[in-house]
Amino acid sequence: MNWTKLSERIAFDGFRKVIQKTFRLPNGKTATFDTISGGSFVTIAAFTKEKEAILVKQYRPGAEKALVSFPEGGIEGNENPIDTAIRELEEETGYRARKFIHLKTFHWAYRVDRRICLLAIDCEKVGEQQLDDTEFIDIITLPLEKFKSLLTNPVDESFNTVDAGFLALHYFQNDDNG
Repeated sequence: MNWTKLSERIAFDGFRKVIQKTFRLPNGKTATFDTISGGSFVTIAAFTKEKEAILVKQYRPGAEKALVSFPEGGIEGNENPIDTAIRELEEETGYRARKFIHLKTFHWAYRVDRRICLLAIDCEKVGEQQLDDTEFIDIITLPLEKFKSLLTNPVDESFNTVDAGFLALHYFQNDDNG
């Protein structure tokens, strides 16, 4: 695919940045695309020793309703993604994992950063939440079978880290430790 970037400019600089990128397309025409930069982040598919999923429920301004997900958090500077996961899991839930496993790194069509999915296994409650001023998070734990039902329920629109859920289940299904 022969795309050539001709220019790039920040169109909006707020909590997220909108970056307009202009390309020469393979057919010789030019097109401008809006991309979003919000910083790379981790999604932590966290499970207790008993294989209970550790989920967070919080209001999300885009959807204008509470959504359920695995814990997530932004990678700060050159921070190692596993260090981010350790910090975010403990801050958002009070849990600490025995082990982290890289599941997959995602890139999006219209975002410039990346999302790194990690599996956190054998999590134990070690403290209380340490939330930022703008975070209001309820912790939900679900046994594996109930989590599978949430993950595959076509009517439920609240769970939004479905891909990380399936990657975690795949790991458990194919690993001797699962």
